[in-house]
Amino acid sequence: MKLLLVFILIVSAALVPQLAFSGQAKTIDELVSPVDSTQCEGCHTDIHENWSKSWHSKSITDPRTIRSFRTFLLSGVDKLPGVKRTMLRDMCLMCHAPIAASNASDELAEQIAGLIVTAVDDKDASKKEAAIKELSKVNINCLTCHGNKTPGGLGAGPMEANTIYGPGDAKNPPHKDAIGFNTIQSAYMKKAEFCAPCHHGCPPGMSSKECPTQWSVYQEHYLAHGGKQTCQECHMKGEGGASHRFPGIYEKDFAQTAIDIQLSATPTRNFDHLNNTSSPAVVINVQLRNNAAHDLPHG
Repeated sequence: MKLLLVFILIVSAALVPQLAFSGQAKTIDELVSPVDSTQCEGCHTDIHENWSKSWHSKSITDPRTIRSFRTFLLSGVDKLPGVKRTMLRDMCLMCHAPIAASNASDELAEQIAGLIVTAVDDKDASKKEAAIKELSKVNINCLTCHGNKTPGGLGAGPMEANTIYGPGDAKNPPHKDAIGFNTIQSAYMKKAEFCAPCHHGCPPGMSSKECPTQWSVYQEHYLAHGGKQTCQECHMKGEGGASHRFPGIYEKDFAQTAIDIQLSATPTRNFDHLNNTSSPAVVINVQLRNNAAHDLPHG
């Protein structure tokens, strides 16, 4: 495990381009103020409710994620000479908290890393709870995808400040009067490429054999063989419009739509020739078919 972490850190440091950080927020409140989406809930109640149950809403604070970050810090970063905890910002937070990756100062990046360790390991329950509450402010929210900080904007051309992007054609949207934001229709948000920046992460030119991400597998093993559906058509399917719950493999009902499974059992007996005994046994035949557009399970 330690060797794997060291390898990942060294390779990533060489391959991932260093971002030119601007804004340089010193506190979490200062960091998240440009992407404060609390006003969205008032008009988009159902969407907000769906989002609050999604993995995106806990992109840092999900127990599995935050524990992985803790291990990355303590067993990886902290063990390597000359490597700082800002590596978490430069690697992991690019997708798990894009606003932190682009605008957090080194000082704040170290603070976020410390909060992660506290949230997992501190023996004081109140300190752990306070750390989780503070970290939850930088989870992926509405403006992460619909604002000018969207990761998808990397492939959609220049983004405008103080602007909300959406795939619909809503007439006279109230965003200008309510929060001072313009509204622009973006067909790009319906394209699978919009999801790629955070669900790929490989250096350019690497195949799915070398770097089997959701995106590389989707391209080479689904689209290349005639597949037509986009990420959004599977993961945002909902009644009356797009669902922002983004169900995945860890949800039983959704997983059932991706996998066909057939089981057959045949009774038999197991013979132990060395001891001249036999006992009841069963032969089970399992047939699985993956109906998804990428490998399962995948994250």
